[in-house]
Amino acid sequence: MKKQKVLIADDNPHFSKALKFMLLDSFQDKIDDIVIAKDGEECLKELNHRIYDMVFMDINMPKVNGIEATREATTLYRNLVVIAVSFHSEMKYVVQMIEAGARSYIIKDEICPESLSKALSIEYAC
Repeated sequence: MKKQKVLIADDNPHFSKALKFMLLDSFQDKIDDIVIAKDGEECLKELNHRIYDMVFMDINMPKVNGIEATREATTLYRNLVVIAVSFHSEMKYVVQMIEAGARSYIIKDEICPESLSKALSIEYAC
């Protein structure tokens, strides 16, 4: 199985770095590289310059929010796996992200290697 190229789109640099560390620490044998984008606009620009397998996408970001960025990214790149990550636990946000094209939704307070493994298995099972 080829290693995954991962993009993290989140405007909180502390969260992005922590997620990157957790992913590399827990799944280093499955991940080739992780790049961080600070908002939805930067995420879309990054996707135009390089092929990624997976994006961890926050919802609330400046310039282009995660819902809009997910909709555009999954329309342009059909094989891209978007996993929503947010502090929002309300069902309306889950539905909006899934309708925009996200394949999974993780609440930031609940992120751990086990929840990431479940989300990642969506892509690895394909």
